[in-house]
Amino acid sequence: MEWEVTNNAPLWGGVLTTKGGLVFWGTPEGFLKAADAKTGKEVWSFNVGTGIVAPPITWDQDGEQYIGVAAGWGGAVPLWGGDVAKKVNFLNQGGSMWVFKLHKG
Repeated sequence: MEWEVTNNAPLWGGVLTTKGGLVFWGTPEGFLKAADAKTGKEVWSFNVGTGIVAPPITWDQDGEQYIGVAAGWGGAVPLWGGDVAKKVNFLNQGGSMWVFKLHKG
Protein backbone atom coordinates (compact mmCIF):
# COMPACT_ATOMS: atom_id res chain seq x y z
CA MET A 1 0.00 0.00 0.00
CA GLU A 2 1.35 3.39 -0.99
CA TRP A 3 -0.80 5.56 1.29
CA GLU A 4 -4.08 5.59 3.19
CA VAL A 5 -6.62 8.06 4.54
CA THR A 6 -8.31 7.60 7.89
CA ASN A 7 -11.61 9.13 8.94
CA ASN A 8 -13.50 9.52 12.23
CA ALA A 9 -16.69 7.95 10.87
CA PRO A 10 -16.98 4.91 8.56
CA LEU A 11 -16.58 5.47 4.82
CA TRP A 12 -19.09 3.55 2.73
CA GLY A 13 -18.89 4.85 -0.81
CA GLY A 14 -15.53 3.73 -2.11
CA VAL A 15 -13.11 5.72 -4.22
CA LEU A 16 -12.66 6.75 -7.83
CA THR A 17 -9.28 7.08 -9.53
CA THR A 18 -9.02 9.09 -12.75
CA LYS A 19 -6.69 8.54 -15.68
CA GLY A 20 -5.18 11.92 -14.79
CA GLY A 21 -3.92 10.62 -11.44
CA LEU A 22 -6.54 11.92 -8.99
CA VAL A 23 -8.35 9.88 -6.34
CA PHE A 24 -11.82 11.10 -5.28
CA TRP A 25 -13.86 10.01 -2.25
CA GLY A 26 -16.65 11.32 -0.07
CA THR A 27 -16.83 11.51 3.71
CA PRO A 28 -19.76 11.01 6.07
CA GLU A 29 -19.11 14.56 7.29
CA GLY A 30 -20.01 15.91 3.84
CA PHE A 31 -16.72 16.52 2.04
CA LEU A 32 -15.90 15.40 -1.48
CA LYS A 33 -12.10 15.18 -1.57
CA ALA A 34 -9.40 14.64 -4.16
CA ALA A 35 -5.81 13.53 -3.66
CA ASP A 36 -2.79 12.93 -5.85
CA ALA A 37 -2.90 9.20 -6.63
CA LYS A 38 0.86 8.76 -6.23
CA THR A 39 1.47 10.71 -3.03
CA GLY A 40 -1.90 10.76 -1.29
CA LYS A 41 -1.60 14.51 -0.76
CA GLU A 42 -5.05 16.10 -0.60
CA VAL A 43 -5.34 18.63 -3.43
CA TRP A 44 -9.01 19.63 -3.23
CA SER A 45 -12.00 19.44 -0.89
CA PHE A 46 -15.59 20.68 -1.13
CA ASN A 47 -18.31 20.52 1.56
CA VAL A 48 -21.66 19.48 0.05
CA GLY A 49 -23.55 20.06 3.31
CA THR A 50 -24.65 16.48 3.98
CA GLY A 51 -22.97 13.11 4.31
CA ILE A 52 -21.60 11.33 1.24
CA VAL A 53 -22.09 7.59 1.33
CA ALA A 54 -22.22 6.94 -2.44
CA PRO A 55 -19.18 6.40 -4.66
CA PRO A 56 -18.09 9.22 -6.97
CA ILE A 57 -18.51 8.62 -10.71
CA THR A 58 -16.89 10.16 -13.77
CA TRP A 59 -17.77 10.64 -17.42
CA ASP A 60 -16.63 12.48 -20.52
CA GLN A 61 -19.03 14.85 -22.24
CA ASP A 62 -18.05 16.90 -25.26
CA GLY A 63 -14.37 16.50 -24.45
CA GLU A 64 -14.74 17.60 -20.81
CA GLN A 65 -14.37 15.28 -17.80
CA TYR A 66 -16.92 15.48 -14.99
CA ILE A 67 -17.03 14.03 -11.47
CA GLY A 68 -20.43 13.43 -9.89
CA VAL A 69 -21.53 12.22 -6.47
CA ALA A 70 -24.88 11.70 -4.79
CA ALA A 71 -25.03 13.08 -1.25
CA GLY A 72 -27.47 12.67 1.64
CA TRP A 73 -27.92 10.25 4.48
CA GLY A 74 -31.50 9.08 4.07
CA GLY A 75 -32.69 5.62 5.08
CA ALA A 76 -32.11 4.46 8.65
CA VAL A 77 -28.89 6.41 9.26
CA PRO A 78 -30.65 9.26 11.13
CA LEU A 79 -32.04 6.69 13.59
CA TRP A 80 -28.60 5.43 14.62
CA GLY A 81 -27.09 6.05 17.99
CA GLY A 82 -23.62 5.68 19.37
CA ASP A 83 -20.34 7.29 18.41
CA VAL A 84 -20.98 7.52 14.66
CA ALA A 85 -24.29 9.33 15.16
CA LYS A 86 -22.66 11.81 17.55
CA LYS A 87 -20.05 12.70 14.92
CA VAL A 88 -22.49 13.33 12.08
CA ASN A 89 -25.90 14.18 13.62
CA PHE A 90 -25.39 17.90 12.93
CA LEU A 91 -25.51 17.31 9.16
CA ASN A 92 -28.50 17.98 6.95
CA GLN A 93 -30.23 14.72 6.04
CA GLY A 94 -31.43 15.89 2.61
CA GLY A 95 -30.28 14.45 -0.68
CA SER A 96 -28.59 16.15 -3.60
CA MET A 97 -26.49 15.41 -6.69
CA TRP A 98 -23.23 17.32 -7.16
CA VAL A 99 -21.29 17.59 -10.42
CA PHE A 100 -17.86 19.16 -10.97
CA LYS A 101 -15.97 19.74 -14.20
CA LEU A 102 -12.26 18.97 -14.09
CA HIS A 103 -9.80 21.49 -15.46
CA LYS A 104 -7.94 20.38 -18.54
CA GLY A 105 -4.32 20.15 -17.75
